[in-house]
Amino acid sequence: MAAVRGSPKPWKVQAVEEIKKIFTTHPVFALVSFRGVPSGQMQKIRREFRDFATLKVTKNTLIEKAVKSLGGDYEKILEFLGDQVAIVATELNPFKLYKKLEETKVPSPLKPGQVSPVDVVVEKGPTSFPPGPVIGDLQAGGIPAAIEKGKIVIKETVTVVKAGEVVRPEVARALEMLEIKPVKVGLDVRMVYENGLIFTPDMLAIDTEKITEDFANAYRNAINLAVNAAYVTPETAEILIAKAVMDARNLAINAVIFERDVIEDLLLRAHSEMLALASHLSEDAIDDELKSMLSQSVSAEEKVEEKEGEEKEKEEEKEEEEEEKEEEAIEGLGALFG
Repeated sequence: MAAVRGSPKPWKVQAVEEIKKIFTTHPVFALVSFRGVPSGQMQKIRREFRDFATLKVTKNTLIEKAVKSLGGDYEKILEFLGDQVAIVATELNPFKLYKKLEETKVPSPLKPGQVSPVDVVVEKGPTSFPPGPVIGDLQAGGIPAAIEKGKIVIKETVTVVKAGEVVRPEVARALEMLEIKPVKVGLDVRMVYENGLIFTPDMLAIDTEKITEDFANAYRNAINLAVNAAYVTPETAEILIAKAVMDARNLAINAVIFERDVIEDLLLRAHSEMLALASHLSEDAIDDELKSMLSQSVSAEEKVEEKEGEEKEKEEEKEEEEEEKEEEAIEGLGALFG
């Protein structure tokens, strides 16, 4: 049967229906650019995404037809079409999907003729190259290289290419020799769609570590506020009870209230104050028992001071030994390298 002139080709109709099915059967999907992604990397991404997402590379015109056929909120994504686009559909929420997509990016060198998206700065310092033709290649790329102590070194920090500039072949070669990979290549998110809402990369790019730290700080501050305000919650009840016990104990001791739980502390405190007072009296004014107590008290204090002194001496000796070992190691390295 001959095709009707002007009617769409069957494969295009099938492709549009497949795209519509992807959009309507997944709560979340993204449009991503894959320009510059090598085929090997793309295959690797497909394998890694197989368990949690559907990845489909298709033409912008087919996506546009599918979107216009669906209508409604789906038409919001039309402004994000363009370039080489793929669809990634999933059950993950937009933030988790964005994180997965960002993880596909790997460091990559700049290519000759490519427009650099960033400033590329080469820091001064030594390289691993011995003297040879490499120095000429580095200098041709605008890198101030020289020979020092049998090695090629970069004499000063220099910006070899600025953002928006076309990368010269000489620069690309020099950066590749230095293993400088200033750009990341992978799936670049244009937008993520969820239930009629559009999320752009700036909305999804959050610092999870900082957010986690902020939550932890907020929790600590809330606990401190609740404890200081004596606000009882399941999280603060134990702390408040412990604080109340401690405050009551301190009050009973300072007010000399004779209660079972503090009587031992009161006796110890009274004994200590008695010894302190007796130490100011002459020997004629105290009996032998009190003299013995004072002697034992002084002896105990001396032992504590003696022990602290011994521990301090041991620490100092240990520090001296470590310093001597470091000096010996440095002298050994000096002898080894001349």
